[in-house]
Amino acid sequence: MSDFQIANVELTASQVQQTLFVLLGFAVFVLIVLIINYLSKKRNPSVGKKSAKKEPQYEEIFEVENELFESNPYKNDPDSFLEHSALRTVSLTLIIGLREHLAKMAENPSDQHKAILAVAKFLEAIDSEGKKVTPIAFTQWNQSAIQGVAARIILNGKSRTALFGPSVAMAKATAKFPSEISAQVESAHAAGQSVFVLAIDGLAYGVFSVSHRLVLIGSGDRI
Repeated sequence: MSDFQIANVELTASQVQQTLFVLLGFAVFVLIVLIINYLSKKRNPSVGKKSAKKEPQYEEIFEVENELFESNPYKNDPDSFLEHSALRTVSLTLIIGLREHLAKMAENPSDQHKAILAVAKFLEAIDSEGKKVTPIAFTQWNQSAIQGVAARIILNGKSRTALFGPSVAMAKATAKFPSEISAQVESAHAAGQSVFVLAIDGLAYGVFSVSHRLVLIGSGDRI
């Protein structure tokens, strides 16, 4: 290889050869690094990628915190007396109608619906005495986002109108709540719970309070 001149600088043949060897060696080094990176990524695609941050997943929990019944809210009428077992049956019967309605209409339940359905789940559970609530026949069932659910049922041989809905709406649709039911309604509202009242023929017979919370899936942490 002959001498080489560039920019008025003359390089000997050996200097040119050494420069070419350096450039060639650098090019080979870069090529080897690229090949190694390619093979590493092919074996493990996640290499070099930032792991996506997983958003926490929560589950809604609606749970009955308390139930209370008044067997005879109108003491002057013996016909208004109803056993607690009958009142639980009426409550479940009305909510079964709601469950069937939501399934038929393929509707996504609102938070109010979810809370009411939690009452049904609570009533369907076998109690400590091994007893289970069983719904009865009903007619003229209907539901309203404001009033709740209503139906006609037969109790003690008499056709009655049963209502189950938010306490605020039920206070306007019924006679004055009995003192125990009224106290429970106030207490549940103060605790931030959803409150539903059972009424039959315009008289309030029962109250359910339902809590709502979020549970972080997999950790048990609660909000």
